[in-house]
Parts: sequence; C-alpha cells; structure tokens
Amino acid sequence: MRGLKHLMVIASVCMCVCMFGCKTEIDFPQGEYPNGELLVAADFLETIMGQSGVVIIDARSSGYETAHIPGAISLKWSDYVDESKKLLSVSELQTKLSAAGLNPYMTFIIYDDTLKSWGAAGRVFWMLEYLGCNDVHILNGGWDLWSAEGRDTETTVNTLSPNIFIASVRDSLLMDKSTIKNNLSNEDFIIIDPREDEEYNGWTLYGEQRGGHIPGAVNINYRWFFNADNNTIRNNDELKEMLESYAITNDKTITSYCTAGIRSGLVYFALRLMGYTDISNYDGSMYEWSADSTCQMDALKNYEKLVYPAWVQQLIAGGNPGTAGSPPTYSGKPYVIVHASSLYWPEAKNPDGYNPNADYESGHIPGAINIPLHTFDIPEVPEGIYPWTCPEDGNLKAPEKLKAAIESYGITHDTMVIVYSGDESYISGAYRVAWALMYAGVADVRYLNGDLDLWRESGGEIETVTNTPIAVEDFGATVPAHPEYYATTAEVEEMVNNPEAVIGDDRRWNEYASDDESLACGYEFFCVTGHIATAVWVKNQSWYLDNIYSGNDENSASHPATMRSYTEIQKMWSDVGITTDTEVAFHCGGGWRSSHVWFCAYLMGYEHASNYDGGWYEWTWDPSRPVVHGENPSAE
Repeated sequence: MRGLKHLMVIASVCMCVCMFGCKTEIDFPQGEYPNGELLVAADFLETIMGQSGVVIIDARSSGYETAHIPGAISLKWSDYVDESKKLLSVSELQTKLSAAGLNPYMTFIIYDDTLKSWGAAGRVFWMLEYLGCNDVHILNGGWDLWSAEGRDTETTVNTLSPNIFIASVRDSLLMDKSTIKNNLSNEDFIIIDPREDEEYNGWTLYGEQRGGHIPGAVNINYRWFFNADNNTIRNNDELKEMLESYAITNDKTITSYCTAGIRSGLVYFALRLMGYTDISNYDGSMYEWSADSTCQMDALKNYEKLVYPAWVQQLIAGGNPGTAGSPPTYSGKPYVIVHASSLYWPEAKNPDGYNPNADYESGHIPGAINIPLHTFDIPEVPEGIYPWTCPEDGNLKAPEKLKAAIESYGITHDTMVIVYSGDESYISGAYRVAWALMYAGVADVRYLNGDLDLWRESGGEIETVTNTPIAVEDFGATVPAHPEYYATTAEVEEMVNNPEAVIGDDRRWNEYASDDESLACGYEFFCVTGHIATAVWVKNQSWYLDNIYSGNDENSASHPATMRSYTEIQKMWSDVGITTDTEVAFHCGGGWRSSHVWFCAYLMGYEHASNYDGGWYEWTWDPSRPVVHGENPSAE
C-alpha cells in the first residue's frame, strides 16, 4: 500500500511537470545580498517575462483590474487563510493553488504595492516556500517603482489553466503559539514585531483582543526595511547594521509576527535575503495571541498619552478615538492642539525680521494654535536671551506667571492638550511645552508621536490660517499641581549624596565627558566641560528617537522619527541603575532636552522621575558644586 502511494505521488509530480511544460532554467543575478537572487530588479524581470515556467504574481489587495504588469495573475494572501487569518490546511491550500494553475516547480516573481499592501508579497513568498517551492522571488520596489518608471502595464485579466500543486511542507517555517510561549525567556530565541509604534505600545487598531506586544519582542517597523524614496529594499550593509544592533544574528532562532502574519511575512523575506537560516513566520500573530488569556503581553504603561496621526484625525473629524478598552478621558471636554513653534527667541534676538509664528504659518494641523517655545520661559532674561544674571531653579516662569500664560492660550486644568513639534530640530522644545503644562496641572496632555513630519506622511491635512486662542479666566487649579515633576538645584545637590538616587545627564557625549571646550560647547552663552558628580550618562536626547533605524541619517532617505521603542530605553536605563522605583532627575544644559527624556519616563510609568530645569548651566554657576571631568562607567 505504501509503495502504491509513493508511485501515485511520483505520477502526480510527472503529470504536474507535463501539464506545465518544460521549464527554462534562469540564472538570477546574485546582487549584494547573501541570497540576492531572491530579489529581482525590474530590468531583469523584463528580460524573462513570457519564458516557460515563469509566473508573475500580483499580490496587491486591489488595483489589479485597473492595471498590472503584463502577464501577471492576481493572487491575494487573504484567499488562503481561514476566519482567524491563519493559513488554511495543507490539503485546502493544495486544492486552491492547483485551481489557480500553480505547481511547486514554477519560477514565481511576486510584487505588491509595498507599504500600502503591508508587505503582502512577503506573505505570499513565505507561504510558497513553506509549501516547498524552491524558486520564489520578489520584485524590488514592487508596483510602486514599476509604475513610477513608466514601464509597460496591461488591464487584461490573466488566468492559468488548472494544475496540480503537491506540497512538500517545511514545518520549521511556520511558528506556533506554544513554541513561542515556551521560549519567552530564551535569549537565543528572537521575536521580531514589525508593527507600527502605536500597536507595539498598546493601542488596538484592528480588532485585537488585547493591546501591546509579546514579551521580549523587538520592535523593528517593517517600513525600515524599505528605502523611503522609492520603496526598494535597503542595501545589505544598512540591513545588517540594523539587525545586528538588536543582536539579531544568524546563530539565533528568529521568528516574526504582526497582526495577521502579513508584515511579518515581509520580515521573513528580508531575513532570507540576508542569509538567515533558522527563521519562521507566526501567522496566528496578534489575533491568536491576544485572544488567549494565558499568553502574556506587555505594553507601554501610559501608551494613551502618545497618540498617532489617525487618532488625531478622528478627533478633529468629531469622532471618538477612545483609549483602547477604557472610556475616552476627554469625553465631553474641550481639547486644544498645540503647534510648538521652532522660532522661540523674542524680538531682541532678531530685531530686523523676527516672526514667532513663521513656522506655524508655513503649515500646521487644522485647528492647532501656536505656542512659541520661549512662551513659558522666565521674562526677566536680559534682552530676551540667555544668560540670565542669576540663575535659580530653572528658566520656567514662576507659578503665577506660568498660570497666566497657560490661561492666555485657553487651556484649563481639564483641557485635553495634544502637543507636537512643527520642526524636527526642536522636538525637545515641544516636549518641554508638554512638561510645563503637566507640571502646572493640565491633567490630560498627549504628544503626537512623529510630530508634523509623520502627520504629513500619513496624509494629514495641512492648513495655514492662524487660529487665535480664546483666553480663559481661570486655570481651575493651583499651580503647580505636580511639583514632583520639577527638580530644584537643592534637591539635585541632595541626590549627589544619595546612593539610591540617580542623576541622568542626557546631553551629547562630548558635553558630558570631554575636557575640550571646543567639543563640549553646546550653547552660545556658556561653555563649561564636565558633568555633575555621580551623574550617569543616559545618552543624548536625540537617541530617544528611532531616527537611526528608520533611515533618518545622512546615509539614507528620511522617514519621520518617532519615539524609540520603550523597551530599548528601559534596557539602557536599567544598565545604569534606573528602574521604575528609582528616584531620578534628568537634566541637560537648560531643561529642554531633558523634558523630552522625562516625558519618556512618564510614558513608561517611572513615577519618581523629575526634570532638573536649571540643568548644567545653573549647576555650574556656583563653582563650589561638585563637577567631574572625563568618562563615566555608565557610558558605552
């Protein structure tokens, strides 16, 4: 009986080959990647189109009927899953793929519309490899680049004659829930989460039962695998640097998941391209994992305070975006959107052409008001600029003046305020506005992750009209309502001598450690090297943005920078002795950059964190205060 079954399989395979005809062997260019033949350039595809055995698959969710690459068939990943979005049984897959005219011996070139399809080509690539296909490739740049370059297209609906698809299943390519649960504490088992920041942090966007991520999962947004200018796959060196920065090396077992195993399919392809061997895709992903109460999940403690463009768009449209699983905190109350302007010095700084609203007037989120970044600073600054003659406890306005300034913008203690930066160069100043409002007592301050750059990229509307705030008579609460968010110099002096407290310095490394004033000088009004005695370096404020990985560096096209994965921040802080129970004061030169770092601490639930607003400038005003020069063990 077993022999008969074996003969039947052989006969089926022979029939499969005969039905399709002889296949031409194609020598795919290797390119720069370890498995570079998996990635096909448009020029090369044009040379093999129409050859025997070559099947071009359009994996887009829509658009095939309007136009597609000549000869391509349409094959959607969603047609090969059950109600839970997991792959159909092997027998069902064989039946459907046979009806679609496929067999495992074909040469497949798959394309989609990259980001719009969430990497659907990668999902189909993974499915075919899982089923035993050995000649599967993806078109670099997909439909986006093909159509942008004006290459030939057609509207004819192409189909293949029924075939025989007999799978040779590679079980190791399909990850399951129980294996992940059993390996959560295994350092050699890497889990990649390629979803957007908001999903990883805790927002539920697509009907998941719970928000957050699988414990220990590394958040590498699937967008980071693409070049921003043309949606081609980033070069080998950039991908290698990105993956290895997360200790993702070829000696590890690596799996990926997303919401329904689509974006993680793209990650699977990228890992294959890079030569990784022990890799898989968890197609059950968050739909399955979040529905099982025995599966652990982690989330950013105050994730609802870090909002995303679609959330703000729904709010502006009059909707109720809510806060994943709980009533919206702003229900029935007014809200204010604050554009924190990048032009922040008063008229004396630029007497011949200063316009504190210029950045705002060039474009802002509809309905937003402008708060120039100097607004909450002390007014007694000589000629409107630093240095003030006798620094004492920071450059924030005194409580009554701060209260009046906030009231002039129509903000009360129970107004929901969404803050964002209009210029990436001054993100720290926007976070300072958020910190000042929270210190004063505004109960619901949120920050738009990605700022105006991500708003634009997400298709958000931009307006240029000036929205004039309507002042309120009373803030409605005593200012400050949260003095614990503010560290004074006297308190920091006590922390120097407290072994259980930590002072976190988030200036540039040169400012913190160098003895060379030309390197350490970060300000136009003072230049003193060194750092507060016992202070640990918690990396430069810009490190708290994911710009290194998202391509926001000098070597690649720019993606809007968002908050770095909070789990990375937690790990770095833990390495220098900062935990959720630690009393910690963050500082920079004058309270701006440290406001950004403090807000990260707030989001993560570090309840004993404060911002030393006076910072290094105020500390060094008195030469008797202890200062240290040179490196500190906290530095890498």
